Amino acid sequence: MSEPHVGWTMEQRAAVKRYLQFASVFAVIGLAFSIFLIASGNSGGWALLGILGCISVVGYFFIRRGKNGRT
Repeated sequence: MSEPHVGWTMEQRAAVKRYLQFASVFAVIGLAFSIFLIASGNSGGWALLGILGCISVVGYFFIRRGKNGRT
């Protein structure tokens, strides 16, 4: 007999919210730096933009999975 999954506790939700705010600050800084590099003609800006996009997609699916319970 398995236990029902009730979702995240209040503490877990608060921790995720803090981590998201912290990560958002670095994402905005990384995005600005990426735009600067692309405007300067450096191809590393596109790589940085791709990395930021991948991290954002993975984070989105992680949070969505946590809110909806186990799949």
